[in-house]
Amino acid sequence: MKKILAAFIISLLIHSFFIYSFNDIKNEEKKEQTEKPHNTSEVKFVKLTPSEPIASQKEAKPLKKEEPKPKKEITKEKVEIKELKEAKSFQEKILKESSKLQEQTLENFLSQKDTIYNSEVFNELKELYGKEYDDFTTVQKAYLEKNINNFQIITQRVLNRLGYPHEAVRLKITGINIVEFIFHPNGDISDLRIIQSSGYSILDNRTLELIQIAYKEYPKPQTPTLLRFKVFYRLY
Repeated sequence: MKKILAAFIISLLIHSFFIYSFNDIKNEEKKEQTEKPHNTSEVKFVKLTPSEPIASQKEAKPLKKEEPKPKKEITKEKVEIKELKEAKSFQEKILKESSKLQEQTLENFLSQKDTIYNSEVFNELKELYGKEYDDFTTVQKAYLEKNINNFQIITQRVLNRLGYPHEAVRLKITGINIVEFIFHPNGDISDLRIIQSSGYSILDNRTLELIQIAYKEYPKPQTPTLLRFKVFYRLY
């Protein structure tokens, strides 16, 4: 009995030893696996070679640029002459159209006889100018018919401002004279003279003095026009 028990114990010890040794071997293998570094995958870079150009591209030839044709040289003098001619032609055209329009406007204005015709004014102009009035242009006639009274009113106003001649007042001289001069579009006058005297040189001389002051206030004509009107000297 003792021998059997001893054999059993020895058997247990032997099995325990083998089991223990087997477990140690496994643990060492696991430890080695954990300690080994992971292998990284190797990546290789391949250098790409440029592809050969297409045959059509090799053979293509650059296009030739067409050289511009030389222009004819134009001298500065020719250009200036041409511009002057064009400017002159344009100016003449404008003046012609302006004159035509002016005549048409005036004719339309003169056609309204009821609004512009005044028998007293017309008769006075015929008395002052006589047959000369028929030779005036349409523009000049319209200007005179419209302004003949204005000339006399402005002149009398200047006379009142300057005063009646003292010697004429003392001698109680009165009278009427007729003055004449050419009135220009720029406002100048020429050929100033008395064509019908009042009979007194003192009054005639005063009229010439009046016109040289009063004409600056007269409405200007479009063309040089012969003005002729009466100047009255009265004592009140």
